[in-house]
Amino acid sequence: MKKWIYLSTHFDDVVLSAGGMVWEQTQKGEKVEIWTICAGDPPEGIPLSDYAKILHGFWELGDDVPRKRALEDAACCAVLGASYRRYTVPDCIYRYIPGTDKPVVELPDDINAPLEPTESYLIAPVADFLRKNIPEGSEVVVPLTIGNHRDHCLTRKAAERLGIPLWHYVDYPYMIQNEYHLEDWVPTRGEQLQMKVTPAGLKAWQDGFAKQHSQIILFWPDDVEMHKAIEDYFKKGYGYTIYKF
Repeated sequence: MKKWIYLSTHFDDVVLSAGGMVWEQTQKGEKVEIWTICAGDPPEGIPLSDYAKILHGFWELGDDVPRKRALEDAACCAVLGASYRRYTVPDCIYRYIPGTDKPVVELPDDINAPLEPTESYLIAPVADFLRKNIPEGSEVVVPLTIGNHRDHCLTRKAAERLGIPLWHYVDYPYMIQNEYHLEDWVPTRGEQLQMKVTPAGLKAWQDGFAKQHSQIILFWPDDVEMHKAIEDYFKKGYGYTIYKF
């Protein structure tokens, strides 16, 4: 029986990008774990940036946001049949440029700015965590980093330091927001694994993300539109294929 470890940059990334595939794998008796990398708390004694405050307002979670998002994620993983694990890097909206009081993210476009050199120090501890905790023989699945989100890049760069072939999932919603071409991100030499997602798998995908209540408003006006968007993404051929290279 295979063991799959999906690296989810944030609490919602794996379920959004490949929730139906994860559910189908667990239904086949395969062991699936979802490890969230940027699940840490904001630094103590430092006020939230204006941008982080705006997002907190959208999420309507009140105080202790990472803990409440972790609870949402636990409920989501239960729907998918996956177990979960978390690492302690704070989300980029909570980070500051080392040695300054300048937030890493002040404007939305800063999320897609290069991770290096100012935050390259984060790669090594994440890689060390993965190296020490991923069981030998596990299949590791990471984001392709479509959209170049700095946290997605951090996750992939750290995993690449393991020196093993990695599987990659397509990053939703970035794949469709900017109409990227998948062939620009997947080398022709790569191996593919495609999983048939049944109607029950599609429902689990939608129901799983529905547990991430705070995040729905960022993309859609309500649950109905969220369900429709995931189904449309699935019908376009995304969300059930991963690529190994």
